[in-house]
Amino acid sequence: MLATSTTQTQLVETQPQRALPVLQDYDVSPHTGFVPYPQPLSRLPQVYYQPWEEIMDHLNSLLESRQLRARIDSMPQLLISHLDTYPQRQRAYTILCFMAHSYVWGAGLDIAQSIPASLAVPWQAISDLIDIPPVLTYASNDLWNWKLKDPNGPYDVENLTTLTTMTGTPDEDWFDIVSVAVEVAGGSSLQPLLDAMQAVHEDDLATVTQSLNIALSHLQKVGKLLARMFENCAPEVFYWRIRKFLAGSENLASLGLPNGLEYQGVNNNERKHLMGATAGQSSLFPALDLIFGIEHYQKSQDNSSSNNPTKTPNALLLKMKGFMPGPHRAFLDHLAQVANLRSYVLTKADSDPSSIAVTDLVTAYDACLHQIKLFRDTHIQIVTRYILTQAKRGPPEGWEDYRVKTEQTLPATTQKSAAAESSQEAEEPAIQGTGGSDLMPFLKTNRDETNASKVQVSAQKKVDV
Repeated sequence: MLATSTTQTQLVETQPQRALPVLQDYDVSPHTGFVPYPQPLSRLPQVYYQPWEEIMDHLNSLLESRQLRARIDSMPQLLISHLDTYPQRQRAYTILCFMAHSYVWGAGLDIAQSIPASLAVPWQAISDLIDIPPVLTYASNDLWNWKLKDPNGPYDVENLTTLTTMTGTPDEDWFDIVSVAVEVAGGSSLQPLLDAMQAVHEDDLATVTQSLNIALSHLQKVGKLLARMFENCAPEVFYWRIRKFLAGSENLASLGLPNGLEYQGVNNNERKHLMGATAGQSSLFPALDLIFGIEHYQKSQDNSSSNNPTKTPNALLLKMKGFMPGPHRAFLDHLAQVANLRSYVLTKADSDPSSIAVTDLVTAYDACLHQIKLFRDTHIQIVTRYILTQAKRGPPEGWEDYRVKTEQTLPATTQKSAAAESSQEAEEPAIQGTGGSDLMPFLKTNRDETNASKVQVSAQKKVDV
């Protein structure tokens, strides 16, 4: 539905808004978005933390030789009080995430039911300090786990590489780096979009349109970058070798973690049930959804046939937000209070639909949404090829040791993995995502809701009604 023809002046008078967010106040860069700028630390400078860094130096060989657990079991329990800066704390959190997930899911060994205090205690402490759960997250696996090959070169996929992988394969490196490149491209649109929102306050239609077109030039890259996943990450390597390391400790009874994962030395050896790393924990697309007014609701059988279904925010999206870095969550909360683009575009389209300037505005707005929709199309294609197809084929010959006890319940990752189609038409068994939900219907719904949010689509629906 289009908005009523309330003027922008009336909107401003009746709905005074909080000032727009400043990106840098929320650890967001106008150059790279939610990716650190400059690049994250590749090593902690303090000699005190050498026991951690030495394990990271040899993580792949320790996993291969099955010596990692013994090495971590004998590791000293270090304090986090020597970590002086936020980048140092990001690095410490990333180290502990990689050590913990390698410890639990190490190749060729039974799944660990607990992690030792030497790992669990500092992991919990650093997680509390930087406000993010103690589990491998998208932040530790991707946002804070890369470097520039040429420090003076561009932030593009050819000049990026990971700091650490758990399999040591080029496939895992590419898998993570494509996500970082998507973040950089999409994140570069945030400042132009904030400029557009500021122009809305001033009812400067020309600047709103111009800023949207600048943002569009960045958003046009994200789907194309995601499609490059196919170039250097083989689906079978992802599914059979990489994927298990991303699993958390939630809904994994069939894999041997019926009671979650025990964190020794933390709250009387607390058992935690946490989702694993998923690109659904990225703040980029939730930010774009808020800016453009794309709304995602929970679907239920109770209201699916109702003419007036109850609109409940999507529970999985809300859950994933809890696994984002604290400053990024705060940025999303701020955006939610000041989002004004959609109401402005709808108001202009309603009040002066024949104006060339308004037509240009609507075209720019819809073009941005179309790029987000195309990204979500590509995401669904990746889910199908990297998860559903691999689950049906089984492991390649000689890869039986990589088989997971019950493949269909091992958590997947969104953007780079997710769940098998669970609709009746597909007649495929559902594969749970990290949030414990069947993610293919979730992804398709997100894509469809994006497309339906285009102003021209909304206008056509109004005519049809």
